[in-house]
Amino acid sequence: MERLLPRIQSPSDVRALPESDLPRLCEELREDIISLCGRVGGHLGASLGVVELVVSLHRVFHSPQDAIVFDVGHQAYAHKLLTGRRERMGTLRQAGGLSPFLDPRESPHDALAAGHASTAVSAALGILEGKHLRGQPGHVVAFVGDGALTGGLTFEGLNNTGGTHLPLVVVVNDNQMSISANVGAIPALLRTRQARAFFEALGFTYLGPVEGHDLGALTRAFHEARASTRPVVVHALTQKGRGFPPAEADTQTRGHAMGPYEWRDGKLVRSRGGQRTFSEAFAAVLEETMARDSRVVAVTPAMLEGSALVGLKQRYPERVFDVGIAEPHAVTFCAGLAASGLRPVCAIYSTFLQRAYDQVIHDVCLPGLPVVFAVDRAGLVGADGATHQGTYDVASLRPVPGLTLMAPVTGEDLEGMLSTALALPGPSLLRFPRGTLPTLPPELHAGPGPVRGARWLKRGQEARVSFITLGPLGMAALEAAASEPDWSVLDARFVSPLDEAAVLEAAACGRVVVVEEGTTHGGLGSAVLELLAANRVNARVTLMGMPDAFVPHGDARVQRAELGLDAAGLRRAAQALLAEEALS
Repeated sequence: MERLLPRIQSPSDVRALPESDLPRLCEELREDIISLCGRVGGHLGASLGVVELVVSLHRVFHSPQDAIVFDVGHQAYAHKLLTGRRERMGTLRQAGGLSPFLDPRESPHDALAAGHASTAVSAALGILEGKHLRGQPGHVVAFVGDGALTGGLTFEGLNNTGGTHLPLVVVVNDNQMSISANVGAIPALLRTRQARAFFEALGFTYLGPVEGHDLGALTRAFHEARASTRPVVVHALTQKGRGFPPAEADTQTRGHAMGPYEWRDGKLVRSRGGQRTFSEAFAAVLEETMARDSRVVAVTPAMLEGSALVGLKQRYPERVFDVGIAEPHAVTFCAGLAASGLRPVCAIYSTFLQRAYDQVIHDVCLPGLPVVFAVDRAGLVGADGATHQGTYDVASLRPVPGLTLMAPVTGEDLEGMLSTALALPGPSLLRFPRGTLPTLPPELHAGPGPVRGARWLKRGQEARVSFITLGPLGMAALEAAASEPDWSVLDARFVSPLDEAAVLEAAACGRVVVVEEGTTHGGLGSAVLELLAANRVNARVTLMGMPDAFVPHGDARVQRAELGLDAAGLRRAAQALLAEEALS
């Protein structure tokens, strides 16, 4: 039998299909999604769970005139397949390929780009208001997961929408999961009779609960929603990972984000790296610390798995808090914990900490509370791309008074840095990348106890060039300088406060390469330049870091090489400084 999916180039083709063909279309979509994620990895579970929802949406609403705003995009692979991108799906998350999330530059059917949760309702209401003010036709749908209902921004949007009385359609994909099982009162409320009263109290017409894999029931509900003249919620009950037995059996994440896999002898085989990651190393140090000090607690905004805290949660269920997709709340909750005499460690991704910038400054730093921020995924993150790159944490937080900011080179640095942070009377931040741990040469092993100031990874004899580095890129600089007896490498360790004496000593040679995996605008390089200017030091300085642009998805190792952040690139930068001076 000829497959249907290759003939689907746009949502109008979905509307043209006989109703009897829709179940087969859904089956083919699942087959393509499973095959795709087997080849390139990706957000499998959420996309499998919404196949019937997406088909029904495109059956009833007329994208792109009717704007469909997906929350995050984890659940949008079927949408991509139905909107003319099937031939390119093999490039998903690859350099130069399709976006890991949604991107209006990629397709007019992507109403808004978003990689962070809980934004859909607010954005959809803005689009709908814009249509009304400009006299443009079309409906607007906000497609949210119940995980988005753990985030405050969703409630700000719902509150505003209910007061406007505009006919925004909010589809709640209720699978009881974020990345892992949802937390809090609202997701639990959805599976009770109170769900209707809850949404109606906010000013919405409530349709549901609807069986989220029943095409007929979904289509009827969406027709009713499209005809509404006031805000409406369609509440659909779905199963994350539906149609893929390994995901269905995975009670923790339902196959949320899987790397490439294959079937062998009837079993799922996933490629796994054997090296320990920074996340795992930090979690192990945190666990040892919690065993010694009962005041230490851990907080994460829906990132137990990503931050390697699942085992810690099992060991200390009352001292590890998953607060849901609610980064501002996580930070201010930590402020309250610290004010009560505890020592909270907030495990959070760099890109998600951006969402709580005001809370970091106003609720933690201004009162000087001893909160430790363990900032994961700092720097390049690879396939998740521009929305998830850990680019701005150093530059945005370096100016904040009283915040100590440091970065380890290897996992061995974590114990000393965490003990240093916990000994401070005020707030502190440790940033570390996504990826496996580099191996430090034996002679440079970190000793026990608190960390103080910068350290020399290599002191050149009558140095002609000094690298000043932050984090694991110190290893690349060490490799670049290995064969040059007069090249030095200083691991700054601290960005704030900067070890001024060590940096001035490094700059005394007159040629400095500053290396960091973050934006050079306002980061370590800026701190070094400010110090040199304040001390009237005349030195040639090259700043190496992430560019003044949003870095797209791709292989992080390749991107480092392209940006000159590998050993070869740093060696070229140092040689260019020497050549420049020779010509002057």
